[in-house]
Amino acid sequence: MLRKMGQAAAGAMAFSLADSLGVAAAEDRRKPNIIFMLADDLGYGDLSCYGSEIVDTPNIDRLAAQGVLLSQFYVSTPLCAPTRVSFLTGKYPQRTSLAWNPNFKNMEDGLLPDEVTIAELLGKAGYKTGLVGKWQLGYGEKFRPRKQGFQEFYGFLSGWSDYYTHTYNEGSKWWFKDDEPFDELGYATDLFTREAISFIDRHKDEPFFLYLAYNAPHSPQQAPRKWLERSKHGVFGAMVGALDDSVGKIIQHLDALGLSRDTLVVFAGDNGDDGRGSNGPLSGGKGNLWEGGIRVPFIARWPGRIPAGKVVDAPVISMDIFTTFAKVAGASIPKSLNIDGADALATLRGDGSATHRFFFWQYGKQAAVRHSNMKLLREQGKADRLFDVVNDPGEQTDLAAKHPELVQTLGAKLEEWLAGLKTRS
Repeated sequence: MLRKMGQAAAGAMAFSLADSLGVAAAEDRRKPNIIFMLADDLGYGDLSCYGSEIVDTPNIDRLAAQGVLLSQFYVSTPLCAPTRVSFLTGKYPQRTSLAWNPNFKNMEDGLLPDEVTIAELLGKAGYKTGLVGKWQLGYGEKFRPRKQGFQEFYGFLSGWSDYYTHTYNEGSKWWFKDDEPFDELGYATDLFTREAISFIDRHKDEPFFLYLAYNAPHSPQQAPRKWLERSKHGVFGAMVGALDDSVGKIIQHLDALGLSRDTLVVFAGDNGDDGRGSNGPLSGGKGNLWEGGIRVPFIARWPGRIPAGKVVDAPVISMDIFTTFAKVAGASIPKSLNIDGADALATLRGDGSATHRFFFWQYGKQAAVRHSNMKLLREQGKADRLFDVVNDPGEQTDLAAKHPELVQTLGAKLEEWLAGLKTRS
């Protein structure tokens, strides 16, 4: 399922000559750049390197062939905004001021400015920080990206946006350039790629952190004709194709600038597929805590620092990205932040270790905990269920009756975690 990287292997070392010779001195002269590319509503089975037979993603496959693919990467929630909170703050979203999708009609709903984001942390460490794409962490002025550590912003504040008219809901527009309302003609995926390349060009001689948050392949269903003509899976496949092409352009540009060895690139999804594509062999999808809702694609490339063409099966969760990026940048994390994330760099290098002994989730009327191979799933009004999510990723066989003591132990752990959460008043 996850071994479809052979075709991309031929292009795995498509770096510039200087880069392929190993410019080790450059690594010592500067802090590494970090590019975090996030896809929206991209399922576990929506990439060919994750087993898709109906969507071709040669550029993302090539990225995986040049780096590490995680087979068990989890997000904190099966929903857009709170997962983004976990990436940016390193905390379970329930322990922050935003554990839901904010209401665009409420200017007091969002991630409060006193929450410390990875952009703020890296900015203080000397990084140029930029966000291109989707924000969705608050609409009021005090919640916007430039108040949360991003020195530059090009994109939209809303949960989704028309790819061509850039409107949301009843015709409202939430597109901004820095702090000013802004709009221009163009397909959103292409515009974000152009702006990302511009950001890289402007800051190529200094350490930078770029959060490139594509809205693809989130609805509405819209794609350029050239991708519709190539797609084997309708509009959705065309949207993923356009996204894949954009990822390729970003990586090719890094390589052409000789920045590959100086740049950690991470590509991930924010939650499971919503039914238009595929979550592969996993059960469930966006909006629930079955594996298909919370296990998503994750690929990292950092030539010379992490292996190439490696599949890592150890579990990692979205809060770990904050801690890992801080470690890569040499930025210290104040103990007062009480971060939930762990440093995943050793796991990315292939040491085989999970980043936590226990992984927890809570969303709506569901809660879950995973320890080792076993995941306990709790749904209101139903008995707790137990699944071996390594050998049974589709969660077809409930093992609760076979392991009642484990159900009791994991249930107690889950109760303890839930009791310690900050809940919405």
